[in-house]
Amino acid sequence: MGHGFRGADALLRTLAGWGVRHVFTCPGSTEAAFLTAAAEQDAVEIVLTTHESVAVAMADGVARETGRPAVAYLHANVGLTNALSHLAAARLARSPVVVLTGLKQLAIQNRGGFTTAPNVRDFVRQYVKWDWRTARPDAVAEDVNRALRIAATAPQGPTWVGLAQDVVEAEVSDDLPDPRRFAVSGRRRPLAEEIEAAATLLTSAARPVIVAGAEVARQGVATLLDLAQRLGAVVLAEDRRTAERSVVPADHTSYAGMYGVARECVREADVLFFAGARCFVEFEAPTAPDLPDDARVIHLHSDADEVAKIYGVDVALVGDAAATLDELLRTIDPRPPDERRADFRARAREEHHRLRERALTPPPRSPDGGQLSAVEVMRELAGTFDAETTVVGDATTSGGALLHAMDLAPAARFHTTSSGSLGWGTGFALGVQLADPARRVVAVLGDGVFQFGLPALWTAVRYALPVRFVVINNQSYAAVGAAIRRYTGGMTDAERRMTVDLSGPDLAAVAAGFGMPASRVITAEQLAAWLTESRDHTGPSLVEVMTDPADLGP
Repeated sequence: MGHGFRGADALLRTLAGWGVRHVFTCPGSTEAAFLTAAAEQDAVEIVLTTHESVAVAMADGVARETGRPAVAYLHANVGLTNALSHLAAARLARSPVVVLTGLKQLAIQNRGGFTTAPNVRDFVRQYVKWDWRTARPDAVAEDVNRALRIAATAPQGPTWVGLAQDVVEAEVSDDLPDPRRFAVSGRRRPLAEEIEAAATLLTSAARPVIVAGAEVARQGVATLLDLAQRLGAVVLAEDRRTAERSVVPADHTSYAGMYGVARECVREADVLFFAGARCFVEFEAPTAPDLPDDARVIHLHSDADEVAKIYGVDVALVGDAAATLDELLRTIDPRPPDERRADFRARAREEHHRLRERALTPPPRSPDGGQLSAVEVMRELAGTFDAETTVVGDATTSGGALLHAMDLAPAARFHTTSSGSLGWGTGFALGVQLADPARRVVAVLGDGVFQFGLPALWTAVRYALPVRFVVINNQSYAAVGAAIRRYTGGMTDAERRMTVDLSGPDLAAVAAGFGMPASRVITAEQLAAWLTESRDHTGPSLVEVMTDPADLGP
């Protein structure tokens, strides 16, 4: 049966015009017109997943790796609901993910039809910059074009469009606007007097500290390091609770570890410059401020809502991180070396080395064990990471050890999430690999996380994506155990059995069932052998590392 130019064709042409090369989907009946239209063209490839959360996580991986919009197409209200947790991760990372949702025909949406919801836009409003439900077939291209433009415009972030089945099936005009004429960068600089005020504070400081956030990683790393060198400033990575990616190489002479208000160098700082970082995401109600009492504060962020969100600042800089850092570098003249700053920087680095070694010292072995600790695993892994490696971290209680271990591999790239959305890393790693096939992608996952992200293994095998999955299996919901221990001072056997114990499944066997090489290891030597053997696999592979169930992390 022939057909003319449909809303689905307009959708695909619009995506191609924006340079979108993949659409990640777990489809249903409402997407039939889109799927048939996609099969008739080759500009946009359909990537099939078996769960909507994987589709969104993969789009997030592509978007963060490229800085350009990536698209997930979900099915009805039920599919959209499955994906919301990973959409929350994309929002926190300001990832330009565009989520399309196939809705049932307009005629049955107000009648409680199958897989309909009366307020479907309410599902996504708290997680996106913009949302819209397309009302007419001839508006498909316009609405999706707007979603892509808003997602890509700084400050970037997810958007959503609902597309009813009959809207994408209907014939429309093929006279579409050129998407290139709608691209808007949105990048802006603070006012000149604000730049001057920041420059004055930084140049007058005796002990300046720059906290480098994820926004700097997109374009401004080199400029930030030049600025740090010119000022003789200490550079810290942003707080673990907000960390999304690596920014400053750990072997740089200005780098002194992660931000923490208890750090000596933070307490002694007289000026703190938060560059592209969030201040702060609180895990629990604070018992003390996350800023020292006496430091002057400069905060730079592209999103005005992030600046002075919890704590007041002395200089607010709302603008693009790279452009603003470049303006500051031009404003601040080179100065002779300052011995006070050099001494402060040396002491900050010494403090960092002490803290790192303490964090990477394995805990005592449990009496019934002999199993590896998470720290030992992370040290072994870090020894294999090089400049061609991208590491995706989604291991809840061992995530801190991984962050410290990444300092031992300063050339490797690193991505993680501050969302708490379990299972995100499995699909995200596939998106990163798809976006940059030349890199070696390693996903480090907790065993609980792995079970949330299990459906991604099918897609990994289907498309032969050579991601290496490392599953840290302590057979526990260790975060729950650690919380019980903090609350009561200990944990009973009954509490462990009821809410913490995850023992039982052979996760390597499960992965092998999906068709990938998979091994279970119990020693550092076995892990090292697997890391060597798997390095040049042409498809995905997995190792399950058995670690001490008594090691619940901090």
